[in-house]
Amino acid sequence: MAAALMMCVASLYAQSEKRYGIKSGHIKYETQTGGGVQQNEMWFDDYGRLQKQIDRTEMGEFGMFYTETIIRDGKLYTNAWYNNEKKDEAKMTEGVPGFNYLTITDQIKKDHKIEESGPETVSGKQCTVYSFTMKQLGRKVSFKQWVWKGIIIKQETKGILGANTTMTIKSFEENVSVPTSTFALSKTIK
Repeated sequence: MAAALMMCVASLYAQSEKRYGIKSGHIKYETQTGGGVQQNEMWFDDYGRLQKQIDRTEMGEFGMFYTETIIRDGKLYTNAWYNNEKKDEAKMTEGVPGFNYLTITDQIKKDHKIEESGPETVSGKQCTVYSFTMKQLGRKVSFKQWVWKGIIIKQETKGILGANTTMTIKSFEENVSVPTSTFALSKTIK
Protein backbone atom coordinates (compact mmCIF):
# COMPACT_ATOMS: atom_id res chain seq x y z
CA MET A 1 0.00 0.00 0.00
CA ALA A 2 2.79 2.44 0.84
CA ALA A 3 4.47 1.82 -2.51
CA ALA A 4 1.21 2.54 -4.24
CA LEU A 5 0.77 5.69 -2.21
CA MET A 6 4.30 6.84 -2.93
CA MET A 7 3.92 6.11 -6.63
CA CYS A 8 0.29 7.01 -7.26
CA VAL A 9 0.59 10.73 -6.88
CA ALA A 10 -0.42 12.68 -10.06
CA SER A 11 2.18 14.21 -12.54
CA LEU A 12 4.80 12.54 -14.68
CA TYR A 13 8.49 13.27 -14.83
CA ALA A 14 10.61 13.00 -17.93
CA GLN A 15 12.79 9.92 -18.21
CA SER A 16 15.94 11.99 -18.60
CA GLU A 17 15.43 14.04 -15.44
CA LYS A 18 17.15 13.32 -12.19
CA ARG A 19 14.57 12.37 -9.60
CA TYR A 20 16.83 12.51 -6.52
CA GLY A 21 19.69 14.73 -5.41
CA ILE A 22 22.03 11.80 -4.70
CA LYS A 23 23.22 9.14 -7.13
CA SER A 24 22.16 5.97 -5.34
CA GLY A 25 20.74 4.62 -2.14
CA HIS A 26 19.18 1.80 -0.16
CA ILE A 27 16.30 2.77 2.14
CA LYS A 28 14.23 0.74 4.58
CA TYR A 29 10.87 2.22 5.56
CA GLU A 30 8.24 1.08 8.00
CA THR A 31 4.60 1.92 7.44
CA GLN A 32 2.13 1.92 10.33
CA THR A 33 -1.35 1.15 9.02
CA GLY A 34 -4.70 0.54 10.65
CA GLY A 35 -4.14 -3.20 10.17
CA GLY A 36 -0.54 -3.42 11.38
CA VAL A 37 2.95 -2.75 10.10
CA GLN A 38 4.29 -2.95 6.57
CA GLN A 39 8.01 -3.20 5.76
CA ASN A 40 9.19 -1.34 2.66
CA GLU A 41 12.62 -1.53 1.07
CA MET A 42 13.84 0.64 -1.82
CA TRP A 43 17.00 0.72 -3.93
CA PHE A 44 17.76 3.42 -6.48
CA ASP A 45 20.57 4.37 -8.84
CA ASP A 46 21.32 6.97 -11.51
CA TYR A 47 19.67 9.71 -9.41
CA GLY A 48 16.36 7.81 -9.27
CA ARG A 49 16.07 6.95 -12.95
CA LEU A 50 16.38 3.33 -11.79
CA GLN A 51 14.36 2.33 -8.75
CA LYS A 52 13.03 -0.83 -7.13
CA GLN A 53 10.79 -1.12 -4.10
CA ILE A 54 9.49 -4.21 -2.34
CA ASP A 55 6.69 -3.92 0.23
CA ARG A 56 5.99 -6.77 2.67
CA THR A 57 2.64 -6.87 4.44
CA GLU A 58 1.71 -9.47 7.06
CA MET A 59 -1.78 -10.75 6.15
CA GLY A 60 -2.53 -12.86 9.24
CA GLU A 61 -3.57 -16.40 8.34
CA PHE A 62 -2.91 -15.69 4.64
CA GLY A 63 0.80 -15.18 5.28
CA MET A 64 2.92 -12.46 3.71
CA PHE A 65 1.82 -10.31 0.74
CA TYR A 66 4.54 -8.77 -1.43
CA THR A 67 4.37 -5.91 -3.91
CA GLU A 68 7.34 -5.11 -6.14
CA THR A 69 7.67 -1.99 -8.26
CA ILE A 70 10.51 -1.23 -10.67
CA ILE A 71 11.05 2.06 -12.43
CA ARG A 72 13.29 2.08 -15.48
CA ASP A 73 13.25 3.51 -19.00
CA GLY A 74 10.55 5.99 -17.95
CA LYS A 75 8.09 3.17 -17.17
CA LEU A 76 6.69 1.58 -14.03
CA TYR A 77 6.49 -2.21 -13.65
CA THR A 78 4.56 -3.91 -10.83
CA ASN A 79 4.40 -7.47 -9.57
CA ALA A 80 2.58 -8.93 -6.53
CA TRP A 81 2.44 -12.32 -4.82
CA TYR A 82 1.69 -14.15 -1.55
CA ASN A 83 4.33 -15.81 0.60
CA ASN A 84 7.33 -17.02 -1.41
CA GLU A 85 5.30 -17.95 -4.49
CA LYS A 86 6.57 -15.13 -6.70
CA LYS A 87 5.05 -15.13 -10.15
CA ASP A 88 7.50 -13.72 -12.63
CA GLU A 89 5.03 -11.54 -14.47
CA ALA A 90 4.86 -7.79 -14.26
CA LYS A 91 2.33 -5.23 -15.38
CA MET A 92 3.72 -2.18 -17.12
CA THR A 93 2.45 1.39 -16.94
CA GLU A 94 3.56 3.95 -19.50
CA GLY A 95 5.23 6.82 -17.72
CA VAL A 96 6.12 7.02 -14.06
CA PRO A 97 3.58 8.70 -11.75
CA GLY A 98 4.75 10.94 -8.96
CA PHE A 99 5.98 14.45 -8.44
CA ASN A 100 9.61 15.13 -9.19
CA TYR A 101 10.37 17.27 -6.16
CA LEU A 102 13.74 18.35 -7.58
CA THR A 103 12.02 20.14 -10.44
CA ILE A 104 8.57 20.92 -9.03
CA THR A 105 7.37 24.28 -10.30
CA ASP A 106 5.04 26.88 -8.86
CA GLN A 107 2.59 25.99 -11.65
CA ILE A 108 2.54 22.29 -10.65
CA LYS A 109 2.00 23.33 -7.03
CA LYS A 110 -0.86 25.59 -8.08
CA ASP A 111 -2.44 22.99 -10.41
CA HIS A 112 -2.38 20.28 -7.71
CA LYS A 113 -3.02 22.61 -4.75
CA ILE A 114 0.26 21.59 -3.11
CA GLU A 115 1.20 23.55 -0.02
CA GLU A 116 4.91 23.83 0.79
CA SER A 117 6.24 24.44 4.30
CA GLY A 118 9.25 23.72 6.44
CA PRO A 119 12.00 23.15 6.81
CA GLU A 120 11.52 20.36 9.36
CA THR A 121 14.16 17.85 10.43
CA VAL A 122 13.19 14.18 10.18
CA SER A 123 15.68 11.33 10.68
CA GLY A 124 18.50 13.87 10.67
CA LYS A 125 17.51 15.29 7.26
CA GLN A 126 16.32 18.86 6.79
CA CYS A 127 13.12 18.38 4.80
CA THR A 128 10.68 20.50 2.86
CA VAL A 129 7.10 19.53 3.69
CA TYR A 130 4.49 19.14 0.94
CA SER A 131 0.77 18.74 1.70
CA PHE A 132 -1.97 18.00 -0.84
CA THR A 133 -5.18 16.06 -1.37
CA MET A 134 -5.93 13.70 -4.26
CA LYS A 135 -8.69 11.34 -5.22
CA GLN A 136 -7.76 7.63 -5.06
CA LEU A 137 -10.10 4.66 -5.30
CA GLY A 138 -13.04 7.05 -5.26
CA ARG A 139 -12.00 8.76 -2.01
CA LYS A 140 -10.18 11.92 -1.11
CA VAL A 141 -6.79 11.12 0.35
CA SER A 142 -4.68 13.72 2.15
CA PHE A 143 -0.90 13.44 1.87
CA LYS A 144 1.81 15.10 3.92
CA GLN A 145 5.33 14.31 2.70
CA TRP A 146 8.67 15.30 4.22
CA VAL A 147 11.11 15.47 1.29
CA TRP A 148 14.92 15.68 1.30
CA LYS A 149 16.80 15.95 -2.01
CA GLY A 150 13.69 14.68 -3.80
CA ILE A 151 13.39 11.61 -1.54
CA ILE A 152 10.35 11.08 0.67
CA ILE A 153 11.73 10.67 4.20
CA LYS A 154 8.35 10.49 5.92
CA GLN A 155 4.76 10.35 4.69
CA GLU A 156 1.39 10.58 6.40
CA THR A 157 -1.83 9.78 4.60
CA LYS A 158 -5.40 10.17 5.74
CA GLY A 159 -8.41 8.63 4.06
CA ILE A 160 -6.99 5.71 2.05
CA LEU A 161 -9.67 3.02 2.31
CA GLY A 162 -10.84 4.75 5.47
CA ALA A 163 -7.48 4.31 7.22
CA ASN A 164 -4.53 6.53 8.07
CA THR A 165 -0.90 5.53 7.55
CA THR A 166 2.49 6.85 8.61
CA MET A 167 5.63 5.83 6.73
CA THR A 168 9.06 6.62 8.20
CA ILE A 169 12.64 5.73 7.33
CA LYS A 170 14.30 3.09 9.48
CA SER A 171 17.67 3.10 7.67
CA PHE A 172 19.20 4.99 4.76
CA GLU A 173 22.49 4.19 3.04
CA GLU A 174 23.52 6.95 0.63
CA ASN A 175 25.63 6.63 -2.52
CA VAL A 176 25.98 2.84 -2.27
CA SER A 177 26.81 0.44 -5.09
CA VAL A 178 23.56 -1.11 -6.35
CA PRO A 179 23.99 -4.09 -8.71
CA THR A 180 22.38 -3.64 -12.12
CA SER A 181 20.58 -6.96 -11.61
CA THR A 182 18.49 -5.26 -8.87
CA PHE A 183 16.50 -3.53 -11.63
CA ALA A 184 16.09 -6.59 -13.89
CA LEU A 185 12.60 -7.03 -15.28
CA SER A 186 10.34 -10.07 -15.07
CA LYS A 187 10.44 -12.66 -17.79
CA THR A 188 6.80 -11.97 -18.56
CA ILE A 189 5.49 -8.43 -18.85
CA LYS A 190 1.81 -7.73 -19.47
